[in-house]
Amino acid sequence: MDVAIRELKAKLSAYVQRAAAGERITVTDRGKPVAVLGPPIGQVDLDAAAAAGWLTPATSEGLGPVRRHRAVRSVLEVLDEDRSE
Repeated sequence: MDVAIRELKAKLSAYVQRAAAGERITVTDRGKPVAVLGPPIGQVDLDAAAAAGWLTPATSEGLGPVRRHRAVRSVLEVLDEDRSE
């Protein structure tokens, strides 16, 4: 969500509470982003964020099996070719 500096000053407590709950708030000055207000790193309440509607939970169990491919050439060969051009 974006909020102008004037609005942020007028309702600072409300915006700090929203940030503490996990929402990222972009502070703007004349329409240009100047700062981001958010929760401390690693302290997002994912359940509250999903309940608030700004986070969508994952819908699958995972990405599935990984297929590995064997390289045709070595990294050094590719770098040599790239650098010689």
